Amino acid sequence: MFAALAAAAWLGACAAPDAPGSPATPSPGPARVAALIAGEYAGRPEVTDEPGTTGPLVRLTAAIEARNGPAVALRLSQRSGDSRPRDFRMVLRPTRVSTRLEGQFSPLGPDGEPSGACPLEVSLQSDGFVARTDAQTCRFGEGRDAVALVKEIAGDGRRLVIADRVVDAATGEATSADRILELHRVREFEGWAGIRDTPGAPWRMTETVRIASDGVPVRPSGAGDMRLGIELELAPYRIARDQASLLRLRVFDVESGELLGQSWADPAATRIGLALPSVQVGLRLRGAR
Repeated sequence: MFAALAAAAWLGACAAPDAPGSPATPSPGPARVAALIAGEYAGRPEVTDEPGTTGPLVRLTAAIEARNGPAVALRLSQRSGDSRPRDFRMVLRPTRVSTRLEGQFSPLGPDGEPSGACPLEVSLQSDGFVARTDAQTCRFGEGRDAVALVKEIAGDGRRLVIADRVVDAATGEATSADRILELHRVREFEGWAGIRDTPGAPWRMTETVRIASDGVPVRPSGAGDMRLGIELELAPYRIARDQASLLRLRVFDVESGELLGQSWADPAATRIGLALPSVQVGLRLRGAR
């Protein structure tokens, strides 16, 4: 398969190892995988024919929609920038093999109804899962316009990697560049921020900053609800294609739009901050000690 298959190994490398000498225990069935997926995520797509190029921030919300015995249905809503969301349904069912699930992946139309369905095969691992469609059974369109979709989704509870390859149903040739989307679970941070208008002037501070790692900007206020004049942005960011994603904090001047400073941390970090002569920010994951 294509580059996204590396996601399975990548997820395994990032997960906590099993205890020494203990056998790998496969994850439980559909309910466990659904719990790993459900939540809010943010990340950027990568186009494989433009190395190092990433697109605008993408936000994805996944929620458990229904349960029917051991089967679980999830609804996924994906939005890029201010565009209309693209909605999907993912159904997971158990099989007789403890390390395998089966199911369906369906794009949803504006009316919320499926506009087609693709069989889904899911491999369970001790640290997550990998789900795949097959070009022979995942097809859309008719005649010369028919295309096949090879989709892979890998997750470990902290992040999802979603890869798509669209191929000509007749020839099997890719019709566009592969698209790989790395999404990190959105987390909420809280802390303080301060600015100093001129060197030596007193700091104007606020200790009530709250921000999520979803790229939505926040403009903190100080005493008397007076704006500090800065805008904070916290989101995943990949500096280069061959490097792992990082958590990036950026601070802008509200009036001019100028980038005042930025800092990076591991995507699993519980603290991130910025210290400059005129602006300082300190954030901590909510609930972390």
